[in-house]
Amino acid sequence: MMLLLGGTAEARALARSLEGLRFTSSLAGRVARPRMPVGETRIGGFGGVDGLRAYLRDEGVTAVVDA
Repeated sequence: MMLLLGGTAEARALARSLEGLRFTSSLAGRVARPRMPVGETRIGGFGGVDGLRAYLRDEGVTAVVDA
């Protein structure tokens, strides 16, 4: 599974091109009404490095793209 760190127009375009693959877009949650990408989306921080590590492990993330 891929984690797409997004929130930008480029990240939304990348998410559209990934349709059919297993990925989750992650938005920081700093905007009241974000433009949502296609596919599964999570909003909010990870709780620091330890939280990010736990998320990557628990969700079986094998690739991270910071877009």
